[in-house]
Amino acid sequence: MKIIFVDAENVGLKELEKIKASIVDKVLVFSRVESIKQTCEKLLYLCLSDYPEGANQADFHIIAYLSRTLVSLSRKELNLITFELFSNDENLISAFKFQCDLLGGNCEAIRTKPDVVVSIVPKSAEDKIYNSLKQPTELAPLQDKLKLPRSEFTKAINSLVKEIKIERSVENKKKWVQVR
Repeated sequence: MKIIFVDAENVGLKELEKIKASIVDKVLVFSRVESIKQTCEKLLYLCLSDYPEGANQADFHIIAYLSRTLVSLSRKELNLITFELFSNDENLISAFKFQCDLLGGNCEAIRTKPDVVVSIVPKSAEDKIYNSLKQPTELAPLQDKLKLPRSEFTKAINSLVKEIKIERSVENKKKWVQVR
């Protein structure tokens, strides 16, 4: 028997429909999206959406639900069940495996996208700009290269200038560079 956890906010509706589960497997889908809820009802999956909105809230709920399930099972039951996680979120996968190892559950992570690397901390516009200004660079081409909206780009530049992280180049006043 398998208990399948699906991070539907991460893998999406198409991947949810591809899951192969037998009638004895339990499929727990975590999403607040209405179309996913309807698909779960059609497929006889349990959709859990009773968590707050916000970053990583579904992930926290998945780990809490996993932990609660693991501690409620006997050793014999744990040996008969495989816990699967469908997600591409490396941080969630790591936490899921840790909980299974800690409490004695057999687990498997299924990534739905090959070779996906999810960064731990997304780079802010300020970070992207700052890292691009190691050499004197004009700002207009840099904005195009980084594909940042003008308002976000301008706000980030102003912030970097205010924090004295970047300045105009001594050689060419049209170019900007990191403060050394």
